[in-house]
Amino acid sequence: MGMFEIGPHDELKKLYNTPANRRLKHWAIGAISMSIALMLIMILWHDSISYRCMLFMRGCAGLGGLVFVILCGCMVYHVNREYINRK
Repeated sequence: MGMFEIGPHDELKKLYNTPANRRLKHWAIGAISMSIALMLIMILWHDSISYRCMLFMRGCAGLGGLVFVILCGCMVYHVNREYINRK
């Protein structure tokens, strides 16, 4: 039994690989990587970090997560808008 293709995967893949969308993808990966790194630092050195520094790092990690969500939303919006306009 073969695989069934649902939707225009090849067309969407081309749209996601345009230079502007690749740039958004790379920025999003950088934002979430920064957030994960900050959270790991907070976990590993929990006892040796001051309370103020911990709060600042939590805020930066949350901000990085928010930036990730916004960039992914922008990328999906751009791809879907371009796909609909091409139809």
